[in-house]
Amino acid sequence: MKNKVLLSRLCICTLTVSLLAGCSSAGSTSETANNSETESISSETASETSSESESATTASASFASLEKTDLFEQQNSIDEALQQEASAGYSFEEPNVIVNPYGNSPLTAVAAFHTDKELGGTVTVKGKDEKNDITGTFEAATDHLVPIYGLYNGATTEVVLTLEDGTSTTVEVTTEKTDINVGTIETTMSDDSAYDYSNLTFVCSSAGMLYALDSAGDIRWYFTDGGVLGVHQLKNGHLMMPTSFLLKSMYYKAGLQEIDLSGKIYRQYMIPGGMHHDFQELPDGNLLVAGDSPDLSTVEDYVVEIDRESGEVVWELNAADLIGKEDGQSASIATDGSDEIDWFHNNSLWYDEKNDLVLLSARHKDAIIAIHKSDKSLAWILGDPANWNGVDKKYFFTPTGDDFEWQYAQHQITMLDNGDIMMFDNGTAKVKLSDNDNRVSGDDIYSRAVVYHINTDDMTIEQVFEYGKERGPQWYSDWISGVISLDGTKDQLWITAGANLYDEENNRYDHYPTDMMKQGLIKRTHIDQVSNGTLAYEILISGDTYASLTYRSLRLPLYTEGAALDVNAKGELLGTLGETATADYTAPLDDAAALPDGWEFTLDDAKFSLKGAYTTDKASDALEDAYVILVSGDETKAYALTQYGTAGDDATKVTVSGWVSPVGLEGKTWDIYLSVDGQVYESGHSIAL
Repeated sequence: MKNKVLLSRLCICTLTVSLLAGCSSAGSTSETANNSETESISSETASETSSESESATTASASFASLEKTDLFEQQNSIDEALQQEASAGYSFEEPNVIVNPYGNSPLTAVAAFHTDKELGGTVTVKGKDEKNDITGTFEAATDHLVPIYGLYNGATTEVVLTLEDGTSTTVEVTTEKTDINVGTIETTMSDDSAYDYSNLTFVCSSAGMLYALDSAGDIRWYFTDGGVLGVHQLKNGHLMMPTSFLLKSMYYKAGLQEIDLSGKIYRQYMIPGGMHHDFQELPDGNLLVAGDSPDLSTVEDYVVEIDRESGEVVWELNAADLIGKEDGQSASIATDGSDEIDWFHNNSLWYDEKNDLVLLSARHKDAIIAIHKSDKSLAWILGDPANWNGVDKKYFFTPTGDDFEWQYAQHQITMLDNGDIMMFDNGTAKVKLSDNDNRVSGDDIYSRAVVYHINTDDMTIEQVFEYGKERGPQWYSDWISGVISLDGTKDQLWITAGANLYDEENNRYDHYPTDMMKQGLIKRTHIDQVSNGTLAYEILISGDTYASLTYRSLRLPLYTEGAALDVNAKGELLGTLGETATADYTAPLDDAAALPDGWEFTLDDAKFSLKGAYTTDKASDALEDAYVILVSGDETKAYALTQYGTAGDDATKVTVSGWVSPVGLEGKTWDIYLSVDGQVYESGHSIAL
């Protein structure tokens, strides 16, 4: 039976956030600016949306008020259209199938149909073989919206719907072909006795895409509108991940968003200073988030707790209050390409409920830092104690047992059920920064998953497990990567060695984050299930694309009880980005010129943002600072913009972006000016806050 795909009713909007609502499959987006004349500015799309609102009357005549974009208002319209389809009377035998209903999850669909009796049932999305069938359930109802997860890309997938009375129907669902280039994916099953075929492997690509693989390595789900540095399944079955909006390059996001696998967003949390790398859902439901200083003057050194219902920050920690910036410096600093504001580099966190401790993975200290949550005092430090001159030695552990090694530049701290501490030891350098000339290199490099047992009574530490050292340089991953337990013990581990770079010409594996964009390097990810210390299953992702590298991976089902699509739920924006720091800059507004076409300006409840591009004869390291200037009456505020230059044959192409929170600007209308490449421009836009 051929499926029907709804187009007309759901094609209701064209948004900055690209809610395509079934009109087409959404592929990856590009933010590369077009070429332009020296003084003009261009970008991939230009949004000149304006309105004749009452607030515009307070702006200068040449400035038109920007219309506010409301993500959740647009999403509500999609929900309403889906509800109409559910009650439209489609039969069970001929359901209406809406592909990619929210425009951001192209390998999903929703089947709308009616049954005379309240009946539940099952949905089976057929795989290429029976082991890779994906099965879920749906609740009893008469008007049904049944999510379909696990479709194949650019192909027709058979889907079987079965009611609890035994009635069954089969539909064929076709998805548009979209370019999902992560390289070549190969799988090897050595022992499937512990492998769970009901779960898929969710891969957090370093290129910013979250996708899910079945056991054969086929992509069966992916999401196009969020970040990947910090993805977890919540207790309610939804996924939580970073928002797509970037506060600061390279990966500092505005906050977190809660979604289901259809792509519906239930909540977005805006966080002062944003978030990066990781978060954890606390026992009371609040969110413990790895963040940055609220003014972004330093990064990866703050932790905040977010109230789940209000979005407010209810607890915060500044690592600089506990640890000196010069203490215990890791040699990874020399090869990470980091600047001095990333002195701590917290890439993971964990909450130890039993001891009320917050554990932080400080890569640039080669250390796990444990902090008493109640009073924010230091509890202990797990790592090489060399060059920690400002911290009392009582906080460090003494190794016991044989074959002990400290971890270096580690990622993804977790605790096993017995209290042992597990992490991915990247193994960078294996010395401190002060001894960088003696760093391990060549054939001597290796990474590993490692488990330590600590005794805080006598402050001793024992290494109780490792995997990866025996794999040598071919498995080495200098950065990103992680390890989780599938059963709470060290017996069933899921390991991601996500950043293996190989120079075939020179037979070299010892490459670093500063090399990640180099041409000619083969980029590889190894994702392994290690059962009782032995490799049982492996996914190898390889290619010449940055997308072949993987931040982390996790194992989840596509269908989770209690996490079905809820079209009645209204999305919420919670929290704020705080007040944006102003710049010390005075603009000569009298000399302002009309802004050339090509800039994009967006206003929503969380922020005002802009982006564009220009070309200049200046070198990329000699660009003049760029600013957005907001003017309301006699009041003027300037904010620094971010610029990135790419040298061409005759000129430098520069992309520009920036944002300003409405906090502190409320109750006024602000005209927007720009200072770019030494010239001040009138934007022609204003924002009424």
